[in-house]
Amino acid sequence: MKTKLPVRAAALGLTLTLALSPVAGAITVDEARDLLRENYIDEIPEEILSLPTIEEITNALGDPYTYYMTAEEYADFQSGMDGTNVVGIGVMVEKTADGLLVSSVAPDSPSQEAGLKTGDLIVAADGTTIQEAGSPDALAALITGEAGTEVTITILRDDQELKLTMTREAVVFPTVTGEVVDDHIGWLSCNSFGETSGSYFEEYITAEDEAADRWVVDLRSNPGGSAIAVIQAVGYVLGNHDVAYVVDRQGNLSVWRPNPFPVEIPGLIQEPLVVLVDGNSASASELFAAAMRDYGYGLIIGTRTFGKGIAQNVFEQPDGSAFKITTERYYSPNYVTPDRSGVLPHLVVDANLADEVARLLCGTAEEQASEDVLVLQLAGQTWYVHRDEAVSEDYAPAFAELLSAIAPNTPMTLGGKAVTPAEVSEAWGVDYVSRWFDDVADSVYGDEINTLASLGVLLGNENGDFGPQDPLTRGELVSMMVQAMGYWCWQSQGSAPFTDVDQEDWYATAVDIAYNLGLIQGNEDGEFRADDLVDHQQFLTILARMGERSDLSIERRLEQVTEEELAAKAVQAYDAWARPYVVTAEDLGFLAVPLEELDPTAPTTREEAAVMLYRMLDYIGILTPVTEE
Repeated sequence: MKTKLPVRAAALGLTLTLALSPVAGAITVDEARDLLRENYIDEIPEEILSLPTIEEITNALGDPYTYYMTAEEYADFQSGMDGTNVVGIGVMVEKTADGLLVSSVAPDSPSQEAGLKTGDLIVAADGTTIQEAGSPDALAALITGEAGTEVTITILRDDQELKLTMTREAVVFPTVTGEVVDDHIGWLSCNSFGETSGSYFEEYITAEDEAADRWVVDLRSNPGGSAIAVIQAVGYVLGNHDVAYVVDRQGNLSVWRPNPFPVEIPGLIQEPLVVLVDGNSASASELFAAAMRDYGYGLIIGTRTFGKGIAQNVFEQPDGSAFKITTERYYSPNYVTPDRSGVLPHLVVDANLADEVARLLCGTAEEQASEDVLVLQLAGQTWYVHRDEAVSEDYAPAFAELLSAIAPNTPMTLGGKAVTPAEVSEAWGVDYVSRWFDDVADSVYGDEINTLASLGVLLGNENGDFGPQDPLTRGELVSMMVQAMGYWCWQSQGSAPFTDVDQEDWYATAVDIAYNLGLIQGNEDGEFRADDLVDHQQFLTILARMGERSDLSIERRLEQVTEEELAAKAVQAYDAWARPYVVTAEDLGFLAVPLEELDPTAPTTREEAAVMLYRMLDYIGILTPVTEE
């Protein structure tokens, strides 16, 4: 059980606006440096702050959400915040450092008529590239304009560059749509969280409530939006609960909560709920999914989300320009941030099949046990899959994905008898690819290892084996933690400065990510030494650092380690630099065996690493335990 942390009320908004005191004209470089020193969420090295221009400073940060806007760019930014009724070409996009990734195309819009597709990457508008524009928001501003005017966009599709010309017009792009499918599933599709999204949730849930005994909220390709909107949406779904916590540079913890929802009002959805996500689900949509996960209110299906766990403030200037700065990191109700790692679904399946997997699981309830109905317990709810649909040509690929995603010991029955995915596959004649490792059957930690494998967060060798008794190398450790947490970093942050890591090495990308996130260091000679074995004190230190980065309660526990705890005999066997992390890992239940039984300098085996990683993820709350209580 995590300790509740003291909080205060927070201002609402994934992008907040603060007005500065009047100054003469646009912001100066020195003023920009001061704003960053005082407000940026993380400490910025002075070598970056000393760069001569604001653009060079923000580029060196590697944070595309922190940048300066001219008055014209800021006006366009403000007008496009909602995106539901604007003049433009009719697309929803995810703003990336490489361009604008099209996540949705409005019906009957200029973009649809021109042939723009989901997944296209917009890299230029009227010949101005994203690099020349200066930021994703600036490029997006070039696409909007007056109705009746033309714009030519350049896109990348399947490694081919295409140019599409279209005429801007007023486009109405509803952020939420609702309908009843299969005569009993209430289906809400939300492509972004704009000003009206929360009220749309209330409207559609209320309208469909009598007909629906299952619900699906589709957040795939939802890039986020307004914090107020997502807080309202969460409130309408599950009632008055804390939706998120935000932490500023000084460590102040504030809460986002539905308001003015009375405490006694329950959520509007009482039936089993599925939330669909993918790699383009970001920001506000990650808050929604994480809240459903943390309160045990919904089954999350799809792929790991994008990983935007930071919020910005906009510092306005008297001349109409503005400086947007990342000022806060936000956390789910269970104190977990999606920043750089995203939200991991309960069932990891091909995002293109996630809706079909959901429809299979949302089959009508059956009171009598039957060989034609598979009954599963997932995320605290009972789900029913009917054979006729599962083996049909339309749904067999999705059913195979579902079987692949099932973890060991998931409560699952066929005809009243407990079954495994392999037994269901044989009984119903649907082939599937098991993600479980064959060589961990004799491992005492086999179920934990295969639970991680079913989630796609633990990989084996080229033969599909895990090698549970093999000692863990530094290269394997870094790859394991990056894969498990879904970590990533901006390409602009560059490569790790290790002299013995070549970018062609299989572990190089993972090393770059871990280094840029501050999780690893080299030796005094600037070497990484990927083939060196990882001893227990090294592993426990890295494990606790991972937890510290992801979970606010782990960070606070590390800060509260006492001298008495550090003086314990078993802890004193470890080097001084490792002791606070060892105390924290032991106290929070991450260890595979009692601390007294661990030799600090003995190599960590792969199965030990896997089970301790599993226990940390279980503590954080981002996976379902092997045995549900």
